[in-house]
Amino acid sequence: MKGLSYVQKTAIPYLILLALSLASISVTTTVFFDQFVLSNIQKELISETTLAAESLEDNPFLTEIDDEAKHIAEITSNRVTIILADGTVIGESDRNALGMDNHLLRPEVQAAINGKPEPFIRTSFSMHQRYIYVAAPIYNKQTIIGVVRLARSLESFDATIAKFRAVLIITASISLLIALIFMFLQTSKRFNPLRKISEAIFSSSEGELKTISGKSRNDEIGLLISSHNAQAERINLQIQNLRNERTKLSAILFNMTDGVILVNAQGFVTMINPSAQRLFQTNFQADKDNTLIEVVRQHQIVDLWQLTLKSGKTQNTTIQTSMEKDNVQVIGSLLGPILPGEVLLLFQDLTLLRKLETVRKDFISNISHELRTPLASLKALTETLQNGAINDPKVSNHFLSQMDEEIDNLTQIVTEILELSKIESGKVPLSKKLCTVNDLVTRPVERMRMQAERAGIMLDAVFAEGLPKIDVDIVRIQQVFVNLIHNAIKFTSPGGTIKVSAFLKDQSIHFSIADNGIGIPPADLKRIFERFYKTDPSRSSSGTGLGLSISKHIVEAHDGTLWVESTMGFGSTFTFCIPISQNKS
Repeated sequence: MKGLSYVQKTAIPYLILLALSLASISVTTTVFFDQFVLSNIQKELISETTLAAESLEDNPFLTEIDDEAKHIAEITSNRVTIILADGTVIGESDRNALGMDNHLLRPEVQAAINGKPEPFIRTSFSMHQRYIYVAAPIYNKQTIIGVVRLARSLESFDATIAKFRAVLIITASISLLIALIFMFLQTSKRFNPLRKISEAIFSSSEGELKTISGKSRNDEIGLLISSHNAQAERINLQIQNLRNERTKLSAILFNMTDGVILVNAQGFVTMINPSAQRLFQTNFQADKDNTLIEVVRQHQIVDLWQLTLKSGKTQNTTIQTSMEKDNVQVIGSLLGPILPGEVLLLFQDLTLLRKLETVRKDFISNISHELRTPLASLKALTETLQNGAINDPKVSNHFLSQMDEEIDNLTQIVTEILELSKIESGKVPLSKKLCTVNDLVTRPVERMRMQAERAGIMLDAVFAEGLPKIDVDIVRIQQVFVNLIHNAIKFTSPGGTIKVSAFLKDQSIHFSIADNGIGIPPADLKRIFERFYKTDPSRSSSGTGLGLSISKHIVEAHDGTLWVESTMGFGSTFTFCIPISQNKS
């Protein structure tokens, strides 16, 4: 009865009881009337059948039997059938006896042959009506020579019972309807004040405190109304103050960048702000009991909560909530007497700060290393020249040539750093124009072919004809090809191959530079596009480690993507894609 009013809850059980009582009375009366009338019909039919059988004892040879059957039928108003002891029908009042089925196995015939006339009710296959059958034996000198069967149609009986049942149902329904109307009128009139009180209390639970108006009463209901009105006026101001405080607290929690979770002593989360929901990718439902482990799915946090609850002291730890959030500081504080047993968990995401710190340290370390090598070489060459080597023209020219190379290296490092800085900041405008794949690939491949041949490596370019044009900065994209091919040459052994290819896929032109070199360790795959990062320390003196980072930013500036696939010992494939131009001309 969830959702029903008090009046309905009071009235409905009584109505159900009344309906069951009326139904029980109707069923009992119908069954009793049915059995009573049917019993009288059966007794009357047995008596008539017995008399008919006795009247046929005067005709031992059962002659003119059809006339006898029709005569008995006229007297009793029943259908009469006369049957020999072997089941053959020899007389019938309502139809021709010839061709009728043998009736020996009919239950009423068997009962008559056994000397016990009994009534049987079934549907006649020949008359297609429900009949009550009774058969009695015909004796000749104490020998049963046949059976006389009387059958009375129950059509009139069934109709009478149906009418009687319909009258009972209508009477019970009218009685139930009258009772229903009378009960609701009486209960509504009696309990109407309680409805007013419940409506006022319901409004109060939603924050709208209302008093109950109406005539004063001197009974218990009147006292309840007065108490409610007094309480409503007293707590109205308190509700307003609490609402204001709650609004302020909700605004603060909603706009906090740090995650906040409040956990009670039983381990259920009683409050969580949006930042914490986003951090743990959970959909908190306030109307359900959400345990801490269900919300955060981190046993470290649960352990910290338990430790805070037991020790009563502030605890903190650092956790990883996902692959992207690997430095989240958790601080647990017991709220003490304000909210006994409640622990406040504060989550501060330090991932970005730690990454920036790591990048800063790596940048300083890498650029120091890159600058220290040529500077140290210049220092050594300069000291050697100052110690007298300058007086030897051959030696001095060789040293000056080395100094010039080191200065070129320093210039390259500074140039690439400035180039990368400009690209990352977006201050370098792209000079785009429509060009073919051939325009992009052929020149950088030919430029690097001589270097590949000197290293004993075969460099080849393969791409299909008729690929769509793309809108790019040709010089910048060719720089990407040079960087990737140069990188492949460095890490491919003599006798290896480098293949440059291009193909159309997903409305983009995909360019790939594949080599069969030494490959890239799986641990380095995620970092090879970082500035100054080198996978092979033994080749630290070869290159600045900025080429792949510059290439990645150039590709991304063209709304493309650069990635690498590699297997140790089998080589690497660098692939980047550039969306095709909408203008296919």
